[in-house]
Amino acid sequence: MRAITKVLAIATLAASLAGILSIQANAQNTPIEFRVVPTDRNPWSCRQWDAELSRVHTFTPTADGATLRTAGGITRNMTRTSPNVFTTTLALGGTNFNVTADTSKSPKALDVSEPRIGCRWSAVAP
Repeated sequence: MRAITKVLAIATLAASLAGILSIQANAQNTPIEFRVVPTDRNPWSCRQWDAELSRVHTFTPTADGATLRTAGGITRNMTRTSPNVFTTTLALGGTNFNVTADTSKSPKALDVSEPRIGCRWSAVAP
């Protein structure tokens, strides 16, 4: 009788672990939509990018990193820099922007910055 109880306990544990791993695998490819907004301290010259950046950006984690798709159709691969934190550079109209997606915290966040002038935009997942 004890052997049957142990077998049932092991089977239950295995099924639970399989369910957890399945949930994690599904969450890995779940897209997150971000709509960034300019920070209050952006210089006036940063406003030229507000319209392009304030549209929805879709972040999708993958097995080896992540992708970021802009509303304008640009898709960039993102590199994992630490657990659940990803970065890339996005070029718009000859200007490079540093993009960081932090999915390690709640709410998940996306930050865009233009280092030359000091522009910043940020968003949190709904």
